[in-house]
Amino acid sequence: MSRKRVAITGIGLVSGLGLTREENWTRMLAAECAVRPVTLFDASGYRSGVAGEVRTDELHARLTPLERRRLSRADQIGLLASREAVEDARVIGPELDRGRAGVLMGAGTADLLRNENYFFTMRTDGIAHARPSQAWNHFSSTPVDIVAGELGFEGARSCVVAACSSSTIAIGQAASLIRGGRLDVAIAGGTDALSRLTFSGFNALRLMDAGPCRPFDTTRSGMNIGEGAGMLVLEDYDRATRRGATIYAELAGYALACEAFHPTAPEPEGRVVASIVRMALADAGAGPDDVDHINAHGTATPQNDLAEAKGFYRALGERARDVPVTSLKSLVGHCLGAAGAVEAAALALTIARGVIPPTANHVTRDPECNLDVVTEARAKRVGCGVSTSLAFGGNDSALVIRAV
Repeated sequence: MSRKRVAITGIGLVSGLGLTREENWTRMLAAECAVRPVTLFDASGYRSGVAGEVRTDELHARLTPLERRRLSRADQIGLLASREAVEDARVIGPELDRGRAGVLMGAGTADLLRNENYFFTMRTDGIAHARPSQAWNHFSSTPVDIVAGELGFEGARSCVVAACSSSTIAIGQAASLIRGGRLDVAIAGGTDALSRLTFSGFNALRLMDAGPCRPFDTTRSGMNIGEGAGMLVLEDYDRATRRGATIYAELAGYALACEAFHPTAPEPEGRVVASIVRMALADAGAGPDDVDHINAHGTATPQNDLAEAKGFYRALGERARDVPVTSLKSLVGHCLGAAGAVEAAALALTIARGVIPPTANHVTRDPECNLDVVTEARAKRVGCGVSTSLAFGGNDSALVIRAV
């Protein structure tokens, strides 16, 4: 019995560039950068005080007073992106079996920003003065439950917490459930928000650039942290075709592997990067010569970019120098648990619309990377694209998205 194909029929995007898919897409193509001084908390004294922060006033304007008060920042961002994706797909109707509709997300900080406030108040003023509502939503899985509850999706639920590859893994898992016939429809992606802990941690590791980051550039000196959400509606391809849905692209391949090399540093020769690209292509029934574009993890740290470039050469051979590569982290920052989903959403749009977003701030190509880094929006038909996600702990994952 042949496995089912998986269609992408809806996309929702929230980032520092904007609160809708089209806002984000327009600003990505214009190479606008969302990295600016942090306002959510006091970032003075850090090596880097900038981030790809979602504008709180614009975010709150899209929510009810109850949602602003009760939901965490990650919940709010994820809910907006999910609503947009579902509305875009027009997937909810009398024919939808909600018991076969699931929600799978990658996550990270959850409500940590408010949890930090709770902890600080408890330590300075005593527990009697700390507000319990600031600790309620600390579970990473809370956004999954909130989205599933609003949509009434009663099928499989999952929350993946695997650092920066979390949402890529969640999308792959959702695709697997549809392929295997366990789900007809899934909201798949991720949401993550800024917090003092993650911001301090990356600064302490000296991985943060004081200005906008420069992936694959010879002068790169670190990443920018960000926040946001990317949500895809994944659907049984035959079902989507029968109901006349607009299909952006096909989620054709997925792979996951663990480097087991170091808690924070990548394996320097790109062996596992090559492995996940090869496995994802094999899962899609494709080969190295089919790849037209790579949406890279591209954090702009000296170690990551070089290891990733070596991995592309191992996977694609010398052809790697001619495959257009972009890093969206130069535009929106590193959205941590949501990074892979934001990048997968952009790759699906690239395939559907025939334009590759640029890598901002890239001026001088690092000769050791030697990749075709896209620096201005490039019109190109992309029949097959790869999105890579590399995480702390060596959790690496890749998706293959294909034109229909």
